[in-house]
Amino acid sequence: MFSTSSKGSRTVATSPDALVPSFAEPIQNVTVAAGREVVLPCVVDNLGSYRVAWIHTDKHTLLTLHERVITRNTRYSISHNSFRTWWLTIKDVDESDKGEFMCQINTSPMMSQSGYLDVVVPPKIDEENTSSDTDVREGGDVSLRCRATGSPTPKIKWRREDQKDIPAGLKLGSGMHGEYLNISKVSRLHMGAYLCIATNGVQPSVSKRIMLNVNFAPMIWIPNQLVGAPLDTEVVLDCGLESHPKSVTYWTREGGIMILSNSKYNSMLIDSGSYKSKMNLRIRDLKPEDYGAYTCVAKNSLGETEGTIKLYEIPRPTSTSSPAPQYTSKMSKTDGAQQTTSEKMLISTWKNSLVKDENDSVRKAELSTELLEKESTVGGIAAAAASDHEFRESGGERKESRRRLNKGHSSAPGQTYFNSFMIIGSTLLLLVLLR
Repeated sequence: MFSTSSKGSRTVATSPDALVPSFAEPIQNVTVAAGREVVLPCVVDNLGSYRVAWIHTDKHTLLTLHERVITRNTRYSISHNSFRTWWLTIKDVDESDKGEFMCQINTSPMMSQSGYLDVVVPPKIDEENTSSDTDVREGGDVSLRCRATGSPTPKIKWRREDQKDIPAGLKLGSGMHGEYLNISKVSRLHMGAYLCIATNGVQPSVSKRIMLNVNFAPMIWIPNQLVGAPLDTEVVLDCGLESHPKSVTYWTREGGIMILSNSKYNSMLIDSGSYKSKMNLRIRDLKPEDYGAYTCVAKNSLGETEGTIKLYEIPRPTSTSSPAPQYTSKMSKTDGAQQTTSEKMLISTWKNSLVKDENDSVRKAELSTELLEKESTVGGIAAAAASDHEFRESGGERKESRRRLNKGHSSAPGQTYFNSFMIIGSTLLLLVLLR
């Protein structure tokens, strides 16, 4: 069966089956960041007299019916293109908009198709559940907390603002990631600003700055406890200081008399970091009464401490003098061992040159050379060996050898040489008589 309709002078015959609506394309799943605008399209062919509705399936909420907005949420609106494409527009998307959206045609049975809207939310620090600046006593334990919201759920990472490594002291099971940063046995090295950074892949990432203050009593160290300076000059006394909270500082002399800055004295506190500083006392135009003990004092709510520097007079330099020359001995144990070996070799040379074939002469010569080894010195033996070497090379008589030995004796500087040559002469005379 067919139905007809007229349009102007034309008559068009249509089939009832040709008027059944259908979806021309599926609804795509969409991901959008919170705060943005999103448009969901539903394309229908042959809608005819049927109507299109949008429904938030997860909330069981009818949003629009044909050209009318049903929900009271003003962020939702509907529009169409010649009744074929129906656009559901959501402005300023909120995380609550997340879920399944259905485009429905009121046919019998009903026709519908759905798409999913995912709303991602950048991380945001939950201030109510996040630590603020924290004070802790040195040696105690501390737990810093950082909580963030967002979709997907943010991940938390901790680091120091100054980019330095976090010192040891983390409790077992904690680390640089997670909602809590737990530090046990806190020291002054842990003091500083910490950043907890929340990320979930949606820009922008966010961070929270938490200042960790470690409190301890003041501590003073003195680089130079004795300082010397001439009269009529100026000198600067230094005391190193560590404390938190900041200390009240001042200088005193003997008797606890506080020193005030004036034309004579200038007291300064130089800040070197979060808990380090340096106390300086400049003393001008030194006079005899200025020499003595000076004390640097530091106090805070947790305690007090002090350190003393002794200032003494030294002569005013008059001229520049070169340092005294340094002397080092070249004799060593190794050198001594080598000399002993040489001494024995020289004695052996005397044996070989003076004693030849006769057994009795050999025994007596050995007795004499053993005595020579005990009583002689390196210098005397060396002189004797040199004389014997000349004797053997020239082939001369023993008188010539004795003459040369006596010549060497006259130039030797000590009595020891004379004794050595007397022994050698006696040995030679004994050998002559035995022959």
